[in-house]
Amino acid sequence: MPEHRTAFIGNLMGPFFGHVPNLYTLRGDKIRSAMTFIHSMDRVIDLAPETLINGHDVFRGADEIDATMTKVRDATTYLRDRTIDGMNSGSDLWTLMRDVTLPSELALPQVHGKVPWIVRAIFEEHVGWFRYESTTELYDVPPSTVWPDVVELVGGSAPLIERADAHSQAGRPLQALHLTDIVLAHSPGDDNALRVKQAALTQLLAASGRENHSEVQWLEQEIKTAATEEDA
Repeated sequence: MPEHRTAFIGNLMGPFFGHVPNLYTLRGDKIRSAMTFIHSMDRVIDLAPETLINGHDVFRGADEIDATMTKVRDATTYLRDRTIDGMNSGSDLWTLMRDVTLPSELALPQVHGKVPWIVRAIFEEHVGWFRYESTTELYDVPPSTVWPDVVELVGGSAPLIERADAHSQAGRPLQALHLTDIVLAHSPGDDNALRVKQAALTQLLAASGRENHSEVQWLEQEIKTAATEEDA
């Protein structure tokens, strides 16, 4: 509405104005193009609206709107550029998710989107599903098909649970979860594995600062599911 200098942007920036955008949602969706998002932000900024209406709220003040949208655009551009730089230098997805962060002057709340998820979305937008890490990526036999072999070779679930617990106790919850995944695929109701899994998930929830809604909801549900299975 140019006569009112009002722009309607729907959920272009998600439900929260001025937060890290979400280029992929945990509920399942196609990856949004980072470059298309940046171009859309430029278009709205060029309109110089005095009032901005998204899918949830109304925001007023031309200067504040411009400053906020510019910061979100610049943060997204920064993450895209650093991710592409890392890809071109040969860094793998996991390294980039860990190492690419926003500088303090571009820091944004991460209630809806999350920086490592943006990095992964940018990576997979440009590379697709084949990461060049293993020939097995091209075929229909996942790593989990040999997990029973791992359990058998180490003499049962106990050594894996013990090592997973050691990882958890040492503050390495993701390593713990990798191991409990192996055990629980082999023995879904293993109480000790479920106990370690709950501990690891609880650590991740605490480390998250409970900031990102999707992450918190996922972790809380996983903790609840593990507790229910342990009591079954």
